[in-house]
Amino acid sequence: MYQSLRIVRLAPPGAYLDGGSEEILLPNRYLPKECVVDSFVEVFVYHDNEGRLVATTLKPLAQVSEVAFLKVNMVTNHGAFLDWGIHRDLFVPFSEQREKMQEGYSYPVAVYIDHVSGRIVGSSKLSKHIAQQLPDFEPGKAVDILFVEAISVGYRAVVNNHYWGLVYNSDLDRAVHLGERTTAYVIRVREDDRLDLSLTPLGMERLEEGAQKLLSLLRNRGGELPIGDKSSPEEIERLTGYSKKVFKRSAGILYKQRLVAIESFKLKLL
Repeated sequence: MYQSLRIVRLAPPGAYLDGGSEEILLPNRYLPKECVVDSFVEVFVYHDNEGRLVATTLKPLAQVSEVAFLKVNMVTNHGAFLDWGIHRDLFVPFSEQREKMQEGYSYPVAVYIDHVSGRIVGSSKLSKHIAQQLPDFEPGKAVDILFVEAISVGYRAVVNNHYWGLVYNSDLDRAVHLGERTTAYVIRVREDDRLDLSLTPLGMERLEEGAQKLLSLLRNRGGELPIGDKSSPEEIERLTGYSKKVFKRSAGILYKQRLVAIESFKLKLL
């Protein structure tokens, strides 16, 4: 993690920083000239090859709990070593490789702390590190994405470092490439807790497709439906054809536009 640490003392090898239970060396090659004892410096802390905590002012391409496209510098009998922007390469053991990594190639990698060694390592088995349940993403919300895989219908992407998303070929208005990081916009949350995404902001007609259908249903039923926040998923699906998740999201859009009132067991037009 990139953090601000206090300089405890200066020595020939560099500055020793207050790491709580132990001092952490910031080598001279990374030490800003203006630093003195008791001043603070922004650093990234990691283990060196001998297991000691060391610091650097370089910023890694990915920190713990983040995903990045990284290039393999070397492959040994133990695993692969990837360039992640600092002096020490990121180690990816064979057991954490989705496919056997090759020198010179780049792969999407999740950075995490190994619970056995306590060291920062990488994994290309992204599904182990991607959340299986989504928070409530509103349609139209801007998100950060990293393209990680090309499939027949489009490109899979990691969203905000933690979730799965998909940009369909039909929604691409330009060429994209694996490893590209860009902004995308949520079209919908799918039943399998994946996000359908667009690279361009959504127009109102597309954004509110589900809400428009619910609005039409309300108008056709005299402005009121006997379902609400506390209704069972079965009852909601029977009356609307929606899952409870889709119903709540669509009703929420109408509520924000002050078109409906939502009660525990009732939805009605205003």
